[in-house]
Amino acid sequence: MDLSLTTIEGVPTGLSAQISVLPNGQVGKFLKQIEGFEDLLDPFQGILRITTDALAGVAVAGLRGRYNERKDFLIATTSPVDENRSPVGTELVFPHLADGGGFTTQLILFDGGNSAATTGVLSFSTPTGTGLDVKLFGNDVPPAALN
Repeated sequence: MDLSLTTIEGVPTGLSAQISVLPNGQVGKFLKQIEGFEDLLDPFQGILRITTDALAGVAVAGLRGRYNERKDFLIATTSPVDENRSPVGTELVFPHLADGGGFTTQLILFDGGNSAATTGVLSFSTPTGTGLDVKLFGNDVPPAALN
């Protein structure tokens, strides 16, 4: 399998690696444990692209880890995306977003590798349906576009 990294904005980092996985085998590593990615700066936010010519494909599970203010190691899953599949035009619901008490939630929206522009509506509400005032951060999306 060939691995390559881009920044969160999609700019190539110039870093790449190769990993061999035996049939019915598995590999579990943090990015900095992969030969070729040892010199990544902390914290790194970006996209790991995995390509393979395996006929049966591969299964991928992504994990994101960080230490909180109390030095607890926290892990959350990150979903892989097949860039060769057409995007699904259905509604997605995130049932719980943590904010407060030392917890935050970060949503990263991207087009899944499509070359065409992707549009949509992102709205936030309380459990009762009342609109929620949300602070947005990002380079490409003006806050007025997300309501």
